[in-house]
Amino acid sequence: SLQHNQIHEIAEDTFQGLSSLRVLDLSRNRIHQIHKGAFITLGALLNLDLSFNELSSVPAEGLSGLNQLKLTGNSELKEALAAKNFAKLRSLSVPYAYQCCAFWGCDSYLNSNAEDSSHQDQGALMDHEKANADILRNEKNEELGQTIIHCTPPTGAFKPCEYLLGSWMIRLTVWFIFLVALFFNLLVMLTIFASCTTLPSSKLFISLISVSNLFMGVYTGILTFLDAVSWGRFAEFGIWWETGSGCRIAGFLAVFSSESAIFFLMLAAVERSLSAKEFIKKGKSNRQKQFQIAAFFAFLCALVAGCLPLFYKAEYSASPLCLPFPTGETPLLGFTVTLVLLNSLAFLLMAVIYTKLYCNLEKEDLSENSQSSTIKHVAWLIFTNCIFFCPVAFFSFAPLITAISISPEIMKSVTLIFFPLPACLNPVLYVFFNPKFKEDWKVLRRQLSRRSGAVAIAAGAQGDVAQDFYYDCGIYSHLQGGSVALCECCESLLLSKPMPCKHLMKSQSCPALAVAPCPRQEGSWSDCGTQSAHSDYADEDDSFVSDSSDQVQACGRACFYQSRGFPLVRYAYNIPRIKD
Repeated sequence: SLQHNQIHEIAEDTFQGLSSLRVLDLSRNRIHQIHKGAFITLGALLNLDLSFNELSSVPAEGLSGLNQLKLTGNSELKEALAAKNFAKLRSLSVPYAYQCCAFWGCDSYLNSNAEDSSHQDQGALMDHEKANADILRNEKNEELGQTIIHCTPPTGAFKPCEYLLGSWMIRLTVWFIFLVALFFNLLVMLTIFASCTTLPSSKLFISLISVSNLFMGVYTGILTFLDAVSWGRFAEFGIWWETGSGCRIAGFLAVFSSESAIFFLMLAAVERSLSAKEFIKKGKSNRQKQFQIAAFFAFLCALVAGCLPLFYKAEYSASPLCLPFPTGETPLLGFTVTLVLLNSLAFLLMAVIYTKLYCNLEKEDLSENSQSSTIKHVAWLIFTNCIFFCPVAFFSFAPLITAISISPEIMKSVTLIFFPLPACLNPVLYVFFNPKFKEDWKVLRRQLSRRSGAVAIAAGAQGDVAQDFYYDCGIYSHLQGGSVALCECCESLLLSKPMPCKHLMKSQSCPALAVAPCPRQEGSWSDCGTQSAHSDYADEDDSFVSDSSDQVQACGRACFYQSRGFPLVRYAYNIPRIKD
């Protein structure tokens, strides 16, 4: 026994003259290099212990007669061991479970394969069928010159030898979640951010939740890509993936996106509750800056939650899923339980807030109000996210309960499906069941059509005529930042860009605009104050709501027809015309 001797290197002649040595213990030293011929003279060696050193490789010469080999604790030893070099090995202890896959006769690997084949064939086998299968398997091993050995740490669902995602059902489900989350979250972000430059607090949190869900979709995509690249031979990639920076990045994205989505959803519930109360009392909510600050602090909290496991390499590297979630190892339970308790408290707070909100709404009818759709949408998000969170929370606490024995395959399947599922469902609920999306989608299409129309007409027009016709109205641009108070609808229309006319739209009329003078600019509509105006293209559906100001009506009609791209608009007063 030579343990705890601060040995750094084993030379070729270190064990000369020890041909009868049967047990050699070199554990807990600082050995970083062993000469390839150091063990050749040890022909009778049966037990070799090299655990807890700094080895990056182990020579196989002279070790063919070993019965027991211990290599645990050598974190730099990432190379796979060749089973043919250890023909008589019965017990093996390696730093990583994936190195046991090379010894295909190890009991854990055979048991996992037997379970998989039994599930694929006919389910549970009878006792005598299992015995026959074991006999046939042992005979096959003897024919190939290998015997069943005990290898630790064992392989399993969280340490797969062949396929990362396991069965085809799990694989197809994860692919579906990835594609849907990626497409619909991008769609929600595009419609919300393109509809207007300044987001109201309700849309702010919906967009932030979509950004968080997009990160979760990226994490799911990383797993699907890794499964495809390592198809059928994940043991060759497992060690490098878990110990590399890619796994830590994927784990950070998963934890950050999950926590930020829950925090933003909690703030959305608080915002809907306060906005509904203020709308009932004052008719408008003025808490935009407060909620922006709250969103920033929620972002910081999620960032801290995602960065904490980076300081402990074992957290994200515990499994190829790169999650500090249940894998059956107790060192990870502290951080996992903390996250689960924090998220449970957040969902409990959301439930209390929304229960109180709906109790108050029984006295006030908001069914005809624009806030009702967002209130219902946030309620659906709380309900669905809480439902999908419950299985993950249960399996996080399962290792603490000794009376509960859960298969690792089930834990892995639940984690792969229910953990990223909210990132897939949240944008789908917004796209298909929230009328706000339809409004934003129409605004986006209108902007795209106006841009394409403006480019087409500007290319065909010549000289000052095109400049006169495609002049950006801006009639009410002097109201922005001024002392005149505008309603929310007209304010959003004034701030939205690049709309050709930043004021009156179809079926919109603001009392504040009626008191504003209509500026006249050279090279455009020559008279805004005319009492009467008519057009060949006017119809009942595109008419404006009547207003007390004739200036507002005339200027509004002018900009309306200009924004719609009608070149032949005739008014009673002098207007520049464009010839076909």
